[in-house]
This record gives sequence, structure tokens and C-alpha cells, in this order.
Amino acid sequence: MIAQRKGISVGRKAFLNTAFEAYLEAVKSQDITAILDTYAEGGCLNFNGVIYDTPEKLAAFHIGFGSTNKGMLTDLERIIVNKSFTHDSVVIEYRLKCTVEIPAGSTARRTEMRSYVIYQFDAKGKLISERAINDTGALLPNAVVPRLDADWSIDN
Repeated sequence: MIAQRKGISVGRKAFLNTAFEAYLEAVKSQDITAILDTYAEGGCLNFNGVIYDTPEKLAAFHIGFGSTNKGMLTDLERIIVNKSFTHDSVVIEYRLKCTVEIPAGSTARRTEMRSYVIYQFDAKGKLISERAINDTGALLPNAVVPRLDADWSIDN
């Protein structure tokens, strides 16, 4: 006889979804204090391997990334492509649409990139861990992206 797998209860999924939606609303408000209030004491963000583990670092990240429409990304639109749940986390795949000016001083351009985030919540619905991986290739200026029409053979 095969043991039946237990899934996440409807109540647990609703709790996690409510916690996630509270975080998302704070981010949409572009209010750094509201965003920081969604993190548990000691909560942290791991963004592409860089750790932001104090309120000051979290605030600097959110401002610098574009959560206040003043960072490296402006006009940031987060489109949820997929949402799934574990016992203590919400896993989101985003399609981010934004205006980017990289390198600084270059002409701003509209672009899209994928982002994958695992939001882990405590028993009070506060973020204890946010782990984000962004496909940042779309942010590179075209001058550093290999040209498709170039001859990339080993002999050259």
C-alpha cells in the first residue's frame, strides 16, 4: 500500500497567502517603513547571494532596487507568473517589467526579467527569510551582451 502524501492544509495556505499579500501591499505602497514592518526581528533577504540582514541593509536594498521608484529600476511592475506553497513558505515566479539605466548615465530603457523568490514566514506572518534569484542578464547594456551575428568559433 502506498502512503498518501499530506499536502498543505487549506488553512495553512490561507495563512501564508495572507502574510505574502501583506508584504506585497507594503511593497506596492513604496513605503520603506511599511516594507520593513513585514519582516520579523532578525529577518533577512538573500538577493542573488548577497545577504541583507539588518533593517538598514534591508531599507537600502529596497530603495536601491527600485521598491520606491527611485533605485536602479523604475516603473517596476511585478507580474506573478506562478505561486506555490510549502509548509512555511510561498514560492513566487515573477516577470518583472521595469525601466533600467545601467550603466549609470546611459539612456534608460524598458526591459523584462524573471525573478524567483521564496518568502518564509514565522508563526506571526512576518518574513524571516526572503531568498531571491533574478535573471539579471536583461539588465546588461547591449554593448556587453555577445552579438549573435559575430563569429564565435574557437579558431578566431
